[in-house]
Amino acid sequence: MPERILPGLGLRAFYEPGQRNWGESISEDLRLVSALVQARALSRSTSLPTSGSLGDIYIVPGAAATNPNNIALWDGTPGAEAWVYLAPEPGWELWILDEELRVRFTGSAWHALLPSGVVPVRALIGTAHTLELIDAGSILETTGASAVTITIPDEATVPFAIGTLINLTQAGAGMATVEAAAGVSLNGITAGSVALEAQWSGVAMTKRGADAWIIQGALAGAVA
Repeated sequence: MPERILPGLGLRAFYEPGQRNWGESISEDLRLVSALVQARALSRSTSLPTSGSLGDIYIVPGAAATNPNNIALWDGTPGAEAWVYLAPEPGWELWILDEELRVRFTGSAWHALLPSGVVPVRALIGTAHTLELIDAGSILETTGASAVTITIPDEATVPFAIGTLINLTQAGAGMATVEAAAGVSLNGITAGSVALEAQWSGVAMTKRGADAWIIQGALAGAVA
């Protein structure tokens, strides 16, 4: 039976007797297990030092020129240690020691997992924002002096789960308007977009079905 890749971490197993490099493959896979079982990293924001200490694990910052978002391990035979990089898979989680929080890789970046009952707050900069999966369960704040439009995308573009709740607060002076993309129904108003009532007012947006959302809160009324 030839070597095959196992589900989950992608470990290799079921080698043929005497199959080439099986010992090296097993050592690499054991290192992967050692790094990812009860996984923790020293930091996800510190630039990777030129050399580390035995057992050091970091997440390479996302803005790094090389190996961004990879998990970096300081490993090797004595006197020949070097950084070994593991490319993360979506869903991998690590505990970050210098922040004392758990993070999860979404496929493009590492995001903090907040304790139960704590809702993340995200400031929106600029005059337009289309909702993203990372916004689910968050409080979004528009902070600028200029008007800003928040667009609810169709589910073919961003597949929010039914029951997703997103809160929006107009923290700045610029009027915040919620707009439904083509094909999306926004229940609770009479048109496809609506403005918030005033600065510091807020609304809740909930997905109730396929391309169907409800908006409730301090609304100024439908706008053209």
